[in-house]
Amino acid sequence: MDTSELRHKLDVFHVASHNTYQEAAFCRNLGLLDANEQNRLQRSVVAVAGLGGVGGGHLITLARSGVGGFRLADFDRFDTVNVNRQYGATVSAFGREKLRVMKENALEVNPHLSLEIFEEGVTEANVDAFLDGADLVLDGLDFFVFEVRRMVFKKALEKGIPVITAGPMGFSSALLVFTPDGMGFDEYFDIREEDTYIERILKFAMGLSPRATHFRYVDMDFVNLLEKRGPSLGCACQLCASLAVTEALRLLLGRKGVKPVPHYLQFDPYVRKLVRGRLRMGNRNPIQRLKLWISRNYLLDRNKIIGPVTPPQPDLAADGPAAVREYVIRAGMQAPSGDNCQPWRFSDEDGRISLLLDKGVDESFFNVRQAASIVACGAAMENMTLAAQACGLVPEVEMAPEDGPGVTRLATLSLKEGRDVREPVLHDAIWQRCTNRKFYRKTPVSDGVWEHVQEAVERFPGVRLQWISGADSLKTFAGSVCLADRIRTEHRGLHEHLNAMIRFTRKDAEETRDGLPLDNLEAGRMGNLFLKGTRPWPVMNTLNALGAARGVAAHSAKGIRCSGGVGLVSAQSSDIESLFMAGRALERAWLTFTHYGIRFQPAAAPALFRLRWLLEGEESFSPAHRKLLGRSWTAVEECFPGFLGGYPVLFFRVGFGPHIKYGTYRKPLSSFKTD
Repeated sequence: MDTSELRHKLDVFHVASHNTYQEAAFCRNLGLLDANEQNRLQRSVVAVAGLGGVGGGHLITLARSGVGGFRLADFDRFDTVNVNRQYGATVSAFGREKLRVMKENALEVNPHLSLEIFEEGVTEANVDAFLDGADLVLDGLDFFVFEVRRMVFKKALEKGIPVITAGPMGFSSALLVFTPDGMGFDEYFDIREEDTYIERILKFAMGLSPRATHFRYVDMDFVNLLEKRGPSLGCACQLCASLAVTEALRLLLGRKGVKPVPHYLQFDPYVRKLVRGRLRMGNRNPIQRLKLWISRNYLLDRNKIIGPVTPPQPDLAADGPAAVREYVIRAGMQAPSGDNCQPWRFSDEDGRISLLLDKGVDESFFNVRQAASIVACGAAMENMTLAAQACGLVPEVEMAPEDGPGVTRLATLSLKEGRDVREPVLHDAIWQRCTNRKFYRKTPVSDGVWEHVQEAVERFPGVRLQWISGADSLKTFAGSVCLADRIRTEHRGLHEHLNAMIRFTRKDAEETRDGLPLDNLEAGRMGNLFLKGTRPWPVMNTLNALGAARGVAAHSAKGIRCSGGVGLVSAQSSDIESLFMAGRALERAWLTFTHYGIRFQPAAAPALFRLRWLLEGEESFSPAHRKLLGRSWTAVEECFPGFLGGYPVLFFRVGFGPHIKYGTYRKPLSSFKTD
């Protein structure tokens, strides 16, 4: 609603003048605030830094309380990821500046507000102008924006202006008040010049909520300080506004009861607790130092998987197109492949990235006619398109299969600049995605989640997703996997290929940067000894005669039973384009599950054995193994109708469970580039 419409609305309700509007709009404040106090709020000026989940709520709650003047600073725009917690995040606001949207929202509450806006956010150049004339500062800055926050606090206190910060912690809010005559920001949080950025963020978190009521229920897998991400709820942001504005009114009106730092307060309605106290010495308190040490060693190591490396995301304007294309290729390299053989190659010519398949990398029994490697290259392309969008480019994929000696050119990716390119929410999952071979909880993944993944998968023509999640179906499918996985252990070629790809020492894994590090297999101490001892085929063959293959297969079957569901991705044919498209769809599914914190492990044997049977004939298998496959596929068809009539690409199990510590490595970028 523009200014003229607002004035017309005020005229209709006979509240056009400033004083008349004040009388009507804030009359219900009377009884909690007296007339003098209401008038004082009308003449007060509050500086709000940041207008997202916390700052937006501060602004509107203060405006509804009758505060008449504001200094507002924010440089960001609203996006879909803001919807769950930010006041101004609506569909009509997507892509618009938060500052403009929240200014409009505030004027809808009180058209007579005095507003001064700072579109570039708070900077060293404008911080004095932002603070001058303000009676109070409310901190609405993003949790990870540390140095700007530190600057605002220090400058405000130097100017004699109190500062309030309230942070959403799970379902709760933690509150601190800084006054000019109390402890300063650096003193309370124990910030030192030699501290790293991560140490400062940890100290800020520890000082903000010294008793951390939320810690018991927050899933720490979604907290990653290195990647600047963590969960946040709208109800907690609203609670921040309630607590912060209460203290703001106390300060603006000169009422008693202000308790500046080292006093702290956290209200957590989820656990029904109010914790408050006085943190003597701030973070220099010995107990705080101990907590800080524990947090440093727990939080920073928890999400770090040994092996994968996340490259810094380039800025198109600052770093240039070449840096962006390199980042896009690195995203492609992060895709999964059979036994981590990494069969892709890339050619960067005239701003177009060609994706090629190196046929000599994987010639195993599983990789019939390079089908598994084509699927892997499709997954690489899907990663590349997401990375390109994250860098502000429009990706265009053109299939151009061209077979050559040793190498097949599969597709070309063109990157073009476009308007309103939004970063896809799955982009971060590229670097988090991993194979998790641990046992999961038996909590089913709901059909609603599966349907969401199905929509993502079936956007690719000719690709189909089916799933099961019931205990009986999982038990039946586990039996089929048990039969198929016996072949994996009893087949000499498969056994020798797997052992050629296992990196039995950390040194080997770091040197080759391909294959499967032993600890990534999650076999446990005894399992690792078994794998090492059975590397020679004669040893494995002898043990198979004693039933070892049945034991290995039973372990795989247990993994299926200890899961939240099993999915099957199928293609409409076995040609290159269909398999490539299925690879893109499979990676989209994997990234979606990763985004939701759901673990994922491929179950390759039933699908790839079936594909070999279809493409090479039953003579590919021994008579005994044909019988096993016949029994296995009968059970699979029962769980996944149409399995025997289609082209299965991959089965996978998913579920909720523990994270892994050891991932897989990737070779240097230079080893994948071709002229």
